[in-house]
Amino acid sequence: MNLQHLEYFKVIAETKNFTTASNILSVTQPALSKAISKLEEELEVSLFEREGRNIKITKFGEVFLKYADSALIEIKRGKEKIQNMKENNDNVISIASTNCIGTTFIPFILSSFFNDNLQARFNINNQTTEEILKDLKHGRIDFGFFDNINILEDYPKIEFTLIKQIEYVLIVPKNHPLANEEEIYLKDLKDEYFITYKDNSCDQKASYSKLMGYTPKVIAEPNEGILLSKLVEAGAGISIVLNIPTINTNKISILKIKDNIGFKNIYMGWNKSEYTSEIKKKFKDYVKNSNK
Repeated sequence: MNLQHLEYFKVIAETKNFTTASNILSVTQPALSKAISKLEEELEVSLFEREGRNIKITKFGEVFLKYADSALIEIKRGKEKIQNMKENNDNVISIASTNCIGTTFIPFILSSFFNDNLQARFNINNQTTEEILKDLKHGRIDFGFFDNINILEDYPKIEFTLIKQIEYVLIVPKNHPLANEEEIYLKDLKDEYFITYKDNSCDQKASYSKLMGYTPKVIAEPNEGILLSKLVEAGAGISIVLNIPTINTNKISILKIKDNIGFKNIYMGWNKSEYTSEIKKKFKDYVKNSNK
């Protein structure tokens, strides 16, 4: 069995006609018949059966076709990987993160890394954690950033490490009565109006009534962090958010939360069996050491 035999088998299965397949592949019909016969001898089953002038794939052929397709796809992917390496594309780093991490963490880590590594190029995408893990598994991305590790046991090829813990803080407009306070208990906010982030993947802890011990009065649920900050700036309400550098402290006051509500954990994952270029190794080490 060789790659050519698999390609012949796939085209014949798709066209259901040796003449058509031979024209597509630019191969004689006797050569195609011989290749299929060798496959059938090796597998000890019939892959096709005659149906008038055409042929019909057997149940054994249908099963084998799925694996042949997968093998051909992986070979194509390997060829593309080699071609990228030959074209000096090893400086391209492909990453994906959850939407929240993509807006609160990724811009800063990439900017600081790029300042000392001008040859690096990044492909960036926001996805769900499950999508990220699947892409890591199949080698479609180099690194993934996520906060949920509950399903990682289903992906044994993926290694991961905790790279950042971000605290939650309360933000209020500058003209708010609490603006001059340094810290606050959540129980003291029962009469306040809250603005909460709609995307649970970003700030799920902060939105739980269970966490606060009561149901907060929520007046708005924007799905963008920038809009949330603008609403707070305008005095529409207060919010519990991640303490990140993009908070506009000219118009917003940041208060520490006295309650122990934990942190936002950010993990970086990668496929341990994938080829890694020097720049990718350098990026991984940089991110792993960035919070030390």
